[in-house]
Amino acid sequence: MIDARKTGAYIAQLRRAKDWTQLELADRLHVTPQAVSRWETGDSFPDLTTLVQLARLVEVSVDELLNGAPSPAAPGAQRPAAGAVLTELAEGRPENVVRLVQENKVDLQAVVDAAPLARPSLYEKVIKNMNGIKFSPEQIVELAPFVSQDVLGSIVDEILDQELDKSLIGELAPFLGRQTLDRLVEKTLNGEIEGSFLVELAPFLSRETLDGLMSRVKDGSLAQEHLLELAPFLSKAALDQLVEQVLAGEIKGDILGELAPFLSRETLDSLVARVVEGEIDSSLLDELAPFLSKAALEKLVLRMQDGKLDINQIEDLAPFLSKETLEKLVDQVASGGLDGEHLVSLAPFLGPAGLKKVVQYGQAGVISPEVIVELAPFLDKETLTDLIRGSIRPEAKPDSE
Repeated sequence: MIDARKTGAYIAQLRRAKDWTQLELADRLHVTPQAVSRWETGDSFPDLTTLVQLARLVEVSVDELLNGAPSPAAPGAQRPAAGAVLTELAEGRPENVVRLVQENKVDLQAVVDAAPLARPSLYEKVIKNMNGIKFSPEQIVELAPFVSQDVLGSIVDEILDQELDKSLIGELAPFLGRQTLDRLVEKTLNGEIEGSFLVELAPFLSRETLDGLMSRVKDGSLAQEHLLELAPFLSKAALDQLVEQVLAGEIKGDILGELAPFLSRETLDSLVARVVEGEIDSSLLDELAPFLSKAALEKLVLRMQDGKLDINQIEDLAPFLSKETLEKLVDQVASGGLDGEHLVSLAPFLGPAGLKKVVQYGQAGVISPEVIVELAPFLDKETLTDLIRGSIRPEAKPDSE
């Protein structure tokens, strides 16, 4: 790995050894003194051609500049690496780079290390001609930002038979073209690559590819666990289709509750309507409730008056109901649509206004004293005091003899 600060410090050391000022070094390289200053502080790095010229000027190898230190003195202690690659590229000879690798004169990693400094057009020619030479998955990740999607795709194809690390696939995915991504998806569905890789690929897959995956759930190619992981990336139409398949029994398993966070408001409201009409088991409401709109919840609660929803379901929904909707339930006690005893289970969710209404109905005799007693823990001190005072009648004075 090239360290710009280490190389910069070494450039400064070599310049001082020549007894040159930054201006003198800049003149010899036809750059500005500011450029030399930025190199030496590690704020920037010489371009490829300048780097090779600099190495010749200060009489060291390109590898020494890249390493930020002199090469070992022992003969053969270190064979040419990235420096040889960069020198050939600086001279416009990409074919020589390929030859150096084929003749085992430089490591393949040296070619990878040269990527950030090489001109893209030249570097592409090098990689394209690396026929029969396989990069490791880690090296491909390093190369990804520096080659075209087509070239990267051809390299990835050569390693698909290897055991891949999921994190590496995730790092590669942003640089892959649609065709390569689709091939990876197909290999995943065929069981050639572990299914969890789909989650790493999902943010970069086309909408068509993602939506097309839905058909693979029915035939068992795509496991439900992976389907749920893909849900955040699916279109509304695909999610709606998925819901219908679950309801029709084409997809086994109770997954509607897990899909709820990703369903549209319209789809959720439609599901609520079907619960009310008895088309879907009402137990689903508990899972849908956190994601329903206030309007849908209020409509749901008010359907209780039509006998379409029982009080137990209302009590389960209470944590998600608005204070206004809960107050309407209190009003139903006065109209006979709701038994006063059920207010006890709703009390923790009633606001001050709702509790005040309950007390008023109690004073009017609509709600039994026993219910008011059970509601006492939820009433404020002032309300309780008024209730107690109102319940104590002064004793009649005896007639005077």
